[in-house]
Amino acid sequence: RVAEEHERRSPLQLCNSVTLQLDMNHLAHLFLAGEDDDSLIGNIAGDFVKGPLADRYTVEIRKGIQEHRRIDGFTDAHPSVGAFRRVLVPEHGHYARVIADVFFDHFLASRFEEYAGESLDAFLLRTFARLDANLHRLPGALGVVYPLMRDQRWLQSYATIDGIHRALSGISRRLSRRPQLQLATRHLVDSRDELELHFRAFFPDVVAFANAIRSGA
Repeated sequence: RVAEEHERRSPLQLCNSVTLQLDMNHLAHLFLAGEDDDSLIGNIAGDFVKGPLADRYTVEIRKGIQEHRRIDGFTDAHPSVGAFRRVLVPEHGHYARVIADVFFDHFLASRFEEYAGESLDAFLLRTFARLDANLHRLPGALGVVYPLMRDQRWLQSYATIDGIHRALSGISRRLSRRPQLQLATRHLVDSRDELELHFRAFFPDVVAFANAIRSGA
């Protein structure tokens, strides 16, 4: 019932509430998705769909959402992710998880070709073309947020510290306590080597985990 009420909310309500309830590493989930369109939709929709899935979507989209949730669980349990977040906790408390998710996308975007074997622009051009062809199938708030993500070049901006500052400022404005999360960007300078070391220890493991899920492991 909660899920149904969520789906009935207006596009503006959905867009305004989205950062209050979601993980924020959208680029990473696009990168970790499978090659078929339903896997791609499900993996990015995992940040926008809450609660039991029942028969709300196609089997393959549900499978992609479940992959996303398993990846999130793996991420939360990884010791290097814990170490990454502990750098942020003293200043940012429970917001460290949100900040860390955005920072993960920064470290991925800033070295994307190293991880993907192609440029970030080339990857997003191909990925957005696949999502554009399925606009009518994007679940919930994703149908509202995705065009903004694409047209305002959110994911490309994550490669720069200024882009991360803007992203965290936007999240802060949507949180009732206005926590000024953008102040955390200083860690991308002051603590960069330590954070990147933890990210590099984590990211190949989550890539291997995502591949294992799709191979039936």
